[in-house]
Amino acid sequence: MARDTRERIVRVARDLVHGASMAQVSVEEICAAAGVHKGSLYHFFPSKDALGVAVLDANWALMRALLEEAFGDDVPPLVRIDRFVDGYAGMLALMRERMGATPGCPLGNLAAEVSSRDGEMRTRIVRIMDAWARYFVEAVREARGRGDVGPAVDADEVAVHILAHLQGMATMARAYDRPELAGRARGGVRMLLGLPA
Repeated sequence: MARDTRERIVRVARDLVHGASMAQVSVEEICAAAGVHKGSLYHFFPSKDALGVAVLDANWALMRALLEEAFGDDVPPLVRIDRFVDGYAGMLALMRERMGATPGCPLGNLAAEVSSRDGEMRTRIVRIMDAWARYFVEAVREARGRGDVGPAVDADEVAVHILAHLQGMATMARAYDRPELAGRARGGVRMLLGLPA
């Protein structure tokens, strides 16, 4: 029962925050939407930032599932990256259907919001972004070893650029309310790898 309550609070907070921002959503709104009293929320989360960390973790669990599916070794490494980009655009399209507008990347939005603050949320988002970039690092290293990309391609450097490109395309998808724009990141990724788009 307690676990269900905690999960409901996190799920509701994640949805509210993703539709707006952490700063815009009040504890009162979260409690009302989750059907709990403030005491219940504070029983599980001593502060709004602690709840924010739980929201980040929930978003990362969803993104990691998408990454694990896309980066399975059943296809060559560059196809894995393409598969992730397609899945990422598909995720934004599903969120648009559910929310009525393209909300952008759930992790990227929070990263932009908390990047100027110190504390556990900022520390956690840095760890998450590093873990996300590792999928690209490993795929690019493998592609370089296979000769699919040039030997001078720095996997660590290009992985950060790929992630930044995806975040930029998610922002464009949000601005234009067109989730399919995130799928156009495939061409940009190819250029970052020194390949024809």
